[in-house]
Amino acid sequence: MVGRSEQAKLDRLIQEVARGERTLQGIHDPRLRESVRVALRMHQDAPSGPDEDTRRRIRARVMSRLRPHRPTMRDNAWAALWYLGRPAPYIVRSVALAAILVCTGLGATITSAESLPDDVLYPVKLAAESVRLALAGAPEDRAAVELTIAEHRLVEAEKLAASGRSSEALVASAIYSEHIASAALELAPQADQSVSVNAQFEQSFSAQRERAQALSTILSLDESSAKGAQVLAMIASPTLAPGRTQVERVAETAASMAFDLADAADEEMAATPARTAAPARTNASARATSAASSRATTPARASDTAKATRKAADKARAAAEKLKQTLKDLREKQSQASDHR
Repeated sequence: MVGRSEQAKLDRLIQEVARGERTLQGIHDPRLRESVRVALRMHQDAPSGPDEDTRRRIRARVMSRLRPHRPTMRDNAWAALWYLGRPAPYIVRSVALAAILVCTGLGATITSAESLPDDVLYPVKLAAESVRLALAGAPEDRAAVELTIAEHRLVEAEKLAASGRSSEALVASAIYSEHIASAALELAPQADQSVSVNAQFEQSFSAQRERAQALSTILSLDESSAKGAQVLAMIASPTLAPGRTQVERVAETAASMAFDLADAADEEMAATPARTAAPARTNASARATSAASSRATTPARASDTAKATRKAADKARAAAEKLKQTLKDLREKQSQASDHR
């Protein structure tokens, strides 16, 4: 998370650049420079600040899209009992029961796609993703599956951030970065050949980060989701890393993003004891904020969050480093082949 001192420094830099007292090039920290540039650009593009009614409508629209309603397992169970209770020959009942079991399994898989961590069907969702990844044979297929899984984690991070579960949003965001780096690694063998695929990959990554930034701006308007907004802002904050190929730039940026998220989780873990020992606040908005973030107030949960984000960051860094070595080996082979000719 962004500390108070760093936030105050960012606010001061934004004001100085806006008044013309400082230039963007005069800000040495690239992260602060990019944050100031984005803030000024958003302020410039916005015709006027939204009023309170507009804010409520925007938030209601976003929340309604993040919470789709689907048939529950209870609904499916009642439907199965109703069909089995109707008069029919045993062979028909057997066929119907088999069909219901198959449909229930498929329904559970489909329903699990909308599940979040701590939901009953979330392990089903992860198992389905693992099966898809194991069945993918070609590097292009594995890259496509990795990108799909990354999209799932990003959607989860957005929903968790919107509901005030900032710690879980940290984990989902870090795992998102991990799968982006893994997808880049799978595309490494064709990094210098398939220009269109690599361009689409980079464009998709940039679009996801812009989406996270836009949602972060909306969520920051509400105190209960302000911490979640900071998590989403961290996805979009790092500038695209330098590199000879597009996949190399994306992988390095994803790894850097994952380590920023892991550092934020470590800071949250360090601050948890002080936060839990603080006296209880009594106003309504404070109680709402405390209830929304209650999942992340215990030291044990904060420690689990820090471990999970650090593990994802290490995997993202390993994928980025392996990608660099793969590209280096490919270029050496190409150079040797050219010399032999």
